[in-house]
Amino acid sequence: MKCLLLLCCYISFSANRAHLTSSASFAHQESTPEDAFQRGLAALGENRLEDALAEFNVAERDHPDDARIRNFRGILLARMGNNAEASAEYLEAIRLNPLLADAYRNLGFLQWTEHQLPSARETLQRALRISPKDSFAHYYLGRVELDAQQYQRALNELDLSQQPFPRDIAFLLQVTTGYIALGRREDARKSLDELTKLPLDDAQSLQAASLLLSIQQNSLAISVIQQLVRRAPPLQARWAQFDLALTYLLAGEYEKTIEQALAYTEAVRRAGPEASEAADAWSLIGIAYAHNNQGERSVEALRQAATLAPSNEEHWLNLTRELMELNRYSEAITAVRAGITGNPKSYALHLRLGAAYLAAGRYPEAETTFRELVVAGDPLPTGYVGLAQVLIRTGRAQEASAVLAAAEKKLGSSFLLCYFRGLALDRAGKPSDAAVVFQHAVQLDPHNAEAHLNLGKTELTLGDTAKAIAELAEAVRLDSGNIQAKRLLSQAYQRSGDTNNATKYAQASAEVPVAATSSLVSDFFTPSWQRPPDSSAKK
Repeated sequence: MKCLLLLCCYISFSANRAHLTSSASFAHQESTPEDAFQRGLAALGENRLEDALAEFNVAERDHPDDARIRNFRGILLARMGNNAEASAEYLEAIRLNPLLADAYRNLGFLQWTEHQLPSARETLQRALRISPKDSFAHYYLGRVELDAQQYQRALNELDLSQQPFPRDIAFLLQVTTGYIALGRREDARKSLDELTKLPLDDAQSLQAASLLLSIQQNSLAISVIQQLVRRAPPLQARWAQFDLALTYLLAGEYEKTIEQALAYTEAVRRAGPEASEAADAWSLIGIAYAHNNQGERSVEALRQAATLAPSNEEHWLNLTRELMELNRYSEAITAVRAGITGNPKSYALHLRLGAAYLAAGRYPEAETTFRELVVAGDPLPTGYVGLAQVLIRTGRAQEASAVLAAAEKKLGSSFLLCYFRGLALDRAGKPSDAAVVFQHAVQLDPHNAEAHLNLGKTELTLGDTAKAIAELAEAVRLDSGNIQAKRLLSQAYQRSGDTNNATKYAQASAEVPVAATSSLVSDFFTPSWQRPPDSSAKK
């Protein structure tokens, strides 16, 4: 990063020098080419910093109102590491000439290097209002927005700058992250191609591998981590071996995940560190077995992870997830209780306990568990939604609607609260009220197929066939495998007299439905990357 900053300082100096050389008004109007200011510029260009400072001081004494002298003395002081004094010089230049865009740009650059992002953003925007085509101001503003993770604005500014990207690893990691966040996969791929040609350190290799996996460049990601394993010193190689197992898992290579993770657990056993170091590996093994539909082996491995690290809630969540997936609810309840014993304040485990009771049909226990979360001041909608589901299933839909309405007043409007309140009102026999709430849910999440499905279903109940068709068609567009939406859409077209479309969707609804995943069970909590020794000190 330091080298990049020096490069940017040089760019800033060169741009200002070119500006002054082209105008040259100061030299022509009041002095000869050999005056103090010109000698200072020459000394600065030759990196004779003390000489440059002496000349600029003379020039400032002779011409105290010339903003350009203060601007260049700011550049010099920044080069000398005197940032506070440099900032003062830029501000004085701006006071003397509020239209001197160079001073704003240089001040913004200085503020960026000191990570004063809001100030840098405002200063650089002022520079661009004065000089909209200043490519370096666009570039620096892009870097500011990149550091702030405002990727759309960052990439817009970098594109406007038309500056070539530096071959700087930290920058390329940042900009690649931005490309991926904005769905610019081809740009991300090109950036990663450039990255993998550079000498990445261990921590940077992990970042690059993670980015490669996110755009399905799995083979390259595996290759990057395999290189880590080969170059890691024998006594420190275990972290890289674990990361290779994790990479295999994220790449969908489950047999290799199991093989590599088992080798890692053996290395841990021989080295004799704390047992919790092996727990994450057993978690990887359990998740890989689950993906291979080997439920019993998955449970055994995930139970081993929870046993080795009982204070880690994620191991218990993974174990209970798999048990619930296998419909082994009694065992899931026992396991989550054991997890709560080691993690009594875990919100996620208490929520999972309520979900396990609900899935097992043990409604009184589920209601008690969810009510305890709500009474304790649940800051999220999930406890309220869990309680509402219990109430709906036990014939208390009106009470469920009241619980969710109270939650909205407390927490604010959210898709989950609106959606389930719509379900409760529909179950309570209030389709008109349900339609209004489902419409709000659709506004909150226009891409949710289930919300459109239930709104369309409610509109069909109310006899508004045109609206029902529109909503059900949108549900099918968002989820082409939604059999219920197709059946209801066929009915809606039949009522409207459109027999062709009615037949079309009736035939489509006869297709074998895709098995749905339970909304009560989250995805696995995958262990995170293990970091190389002292990686926190690397930049």
